[in-house]
Amino acid sequence: MPDLSIGLNCPACGGAVSVQEGEGVLNCQYCDSTLFIEGDKGVQTIAFKMKVTKESAIAAAQGWWKKGFKARDLKRTGKIIEVYPIYIPFWSTTARVAGWVCGYEERRHSDSKGNTRVERIPKEVMVLSDYRYSEIACDPGDLGIRTLRNFSGERSFADFEMIPTFETTTSKDVAAKDARSKAEEWGREQANVPHVTFERLYVVPHNMSIIYYPIWVVRYSYRERMYMNTVDGVTGTVLSGRAPGDPLFQSLAITFGSAAGGIVSGAGLLLAAFSEADQNGAYFAVGGFVIGGLLLFGTYRFFRRGSEIVEGEFSDKEGSAKTGLGDIKQISQTLSQIGGRYP
Repeated sequence: MPDLSIGLNCPACGGAVSVQEGEGVLNCQYCDSTLFIEGDKGVQTIAFKMKVTKESAIAAAQGWWKKGFKARDLKRTGKIIEVYPIYIPFWSTTARVAGWVCGYEERRHSDSKGNTRVERIPKEVMVLSDYRYSEIACDPGDLGIRTLRNFSGERSFADFEMIPTFETTTSKDVAAKDARSKAEEWGREQANVPHVTFERLYVVPHNMSIIYYPIWVVRYSYRERMYMNTVDGVTGTVLSGRAPGDPLFQSLAITFGSAAGGIVSGAGLLLAAFSEADQNGAYFAVGGFVIGGLLLFGTYRFFRRGSEIVEGEFSDKEGSAKTGLGDIKQISQTLSQIGGRYP
């Protein structure tokens, strides 16, 4: 797991010292002075330097347009309206999860006569591992970003003078409570005990940090409708976005999906009719209907969502492009009020 660190200057001799995440006391390697490190309200503040240029952010967004089931003419017809950088704050901490999870798993055994026997197998799993927690510390609107994915990069506060920054709106106590709850849930998942009868998990968190992370917001239009992308300002990867779907893909999906669902359901009925064993025939019929129904359901879901392709951590992925437009415009107005533009 990568460690976060930030460079500071010793107040006694001016020498450069490196502070690791969670450190509160250290000695200067030049003058041996004892230094006490404390951020705002005991929270260490870290900022990543913007490494991706405006041109690279646009190229990443346009490359995303060509992937998946998006409109085939999007690359040719899409028009960039606005591109701007912002800093988004995230709560971040690491926690040690330790303890035991006890319970059992069930295994079903069937004999030649169709009789089923359920066997319970006891499980006792020790949990001892580190968990990295991150959560957005503000309300950025409909950008589709909720967690921090990258923890590596150059740390610097120089860009704060040029890039608009969202202020932290959530409290440290709420973030610490959420981190503990997520760590316990993660430890329970790592144990992989299907039926839990007893558990005792302890979470030991490290000091909480606020990480200001740079992203690019790319707004573009397609056939008089507005869409957006967000691009990681350190790695250059697309974090989230909305794009128009292609009607051809929707038509093909509903056509072939409906046909496949009907064929599978019909095949199940035919196998049931020609089966010599009554019980096997029932299995064929039920299996055919279940698989056919799943195919039809998947087809319907794709057809319903195919008008807009949504990727990212959006609260409602079924929302239309108009849903995010108002939020994006509001973000632009907020950034204008904050002031400052990235050159």
